Amino acid sequence: MLEYVLILLGIAICVCAARVIKGPSTPDRVLAADTINSVIIAVIVVFAAYFSNQMFADVAIVYAMISFLSTIAISKYLMEKRDENAIKVKK
Repeated sequence: MLEYVLILLGIAICVCAARVIKGPSTPDRVLAADTINSVIIAVIVVFAAYFSNQMFADVAIVYAMISFLSTIAISKYLMEKRDENAIKVKK
């Protein structure tokens, strides 16, 4: 049963990786990368349940926090870049 779950999660990562590579815009790529991070967190939680090891769950929590902060940082950078481009167009 665990093998099927991991295969499905692997397929989800591959689909999102294709969107990261092909994505029509930068926000689409950021969203796909964030989705990959979420699926990786799910994989870590599945391993925690399978091995009955709380340490894996702790790693998943820390990884989720780092992933969230990186997504916020990238989004803020993209918003500032968009605002700079809007100011250049107005001038």
